[in-house]
Amino acid sequence: MATSSEQLHALIDRLSSEEQARLLRYAEELAQARPLPRSLLPPGSPPDALLRRTVAPEVAEALQRAADECEQVSADEWQ
Repeated sequence: MATSSEQLHALIDRLSSEEQARLLRYAEELAQARPLPRSLLPPGSPPDALLRRTVAPEVAEALQRAADECEQVSADEWQ
C-alpha cells in the first residue's frame, strides 16, 4: 500500500503547472497556520462545565445580537 507521501506525489504529477503552483501556495499557508487555541476545560469535562464559565458583557451582547439576527426570516429572500 502506498504511503500518503507517495499518493500525494502521484496526484501532483497529474496536475498542470498552474495547479501545482496553486497547491504549493495552499500547502505553504497550511504549514504556517497556527493551531486552534486549547480549551480551558480539561478533556472529558461534562457539557454543563461550559455553563459555569463567564464572558465579558460586551461579548455576551454580541452573541445575543448574532443569535437574534439568525432568527429573523425575510419572506422576500425565498422568492
